[in-house]
Amino acid sequence: MSEREISSRPVFLIAAGVAVALAGGLGFVVGTTGQERGFTMDLLVAEFSMSPLSMALFGMVLAASVLALLFGLVSVVARYDGEATR
Repeated sequence: MSEREISSRPVFLIAAGVAVALAGGLGFVVGTTGQERGFTMDLLVAEFSMSPLSMALFGMVLAASVLALLFGLVSVVARYDGEATR
């Protein structure tokens, strides 16, 4: 019997895609049910209104950024792990 090494990267990419899609859906719901329609939010250097589309995009960008940072840190740490096998 030959041992095959299977990468878990596709599983993590699918999970990250689902998490980003859920963040977009939640952002859309927040933008839809927001109390003040004309209210603009200031975030560091960006300013945007609380519309369903802008809140969905904000949620998706934020979730994707955090997940990319976490997965990147795990990749860097895994390189220095002497016990890890490839």
